[in-house]
Amino acid sequence: MTRCFEKRLLTNILIVLNIVVAISALANEFYFNTKNGFGVMGSVDSINYRIGFPYSEIGFKVPLDSGRSIFISTYGGYDFNNSTYFLKVSPDFVFNTFSISTPFEFASKSIITDEATETGRFNAGLDVTYRFENLIFQAVAYNSVFYLYYDPAFNLNIPTIFTDNIFRSSLDVRISYVQPTYSISVGYYAVLRWLSYRSSFITGENTGYIEGKFKIKF
Repeated sequence: MTRCFEKRLLTNILIVLNIVVAISALANEFYFNTKNGFGVMGSVDSINYRIGFPYSEIGFKVPLDSGRSIFISTYGGYDFNNSTYFLKVSPDFVFNTFSISTPFEFASKSIITDEATETGRFNAGLDVTYRFENLIFQAVAYNSVFYLYYDPAFNLNIPTIFTDNIFRSSLDVRISYVQPTYSISVGYYAVLRWLSYRSSFITGENTGYIEGKFKIKF
């Protein structure tokens, strides 16, 4: 009971600190997502941040050419709900109204257990975006390449290609209506597993969602 209370108190403190840091910025964008929570986001030069609950991240996006068509992005973040750390690196390519990214993401969490347990994943992805006037179409797919499994016998996290029946892929598609001061998105997210004997995918967690972003100034 005490540990649960302490964890909840720490979470609330972190939320308050996040809000304080957020409102100290000159200009931000407030967002809400019926699946991924709420918070503020913004940028300072090449630094981008998202501060909210249950997920916060900070990183940078740097152009690699004078035409600003090739970028490299790096982000680190934390998921309060799942007590998971994230690190993502992505080369990004922009061609007028079309962009494509190939993100590589590592997620890890620290847990105490006496059983062999998954403690991390390395994901490779594809993020495709197309803009037509005020509409933006986006599709993001990830596949888990390998995993970290905690072995209590050796007290080590061991990299492995896990072949058991798990949902190793995800797909997130959305369409957004964009205006200068706000945007509204509707999307669908699903985790997937390929069944070779049926030659088809099945879904695990899947849900539709709505997201809104609104420009604000303090």
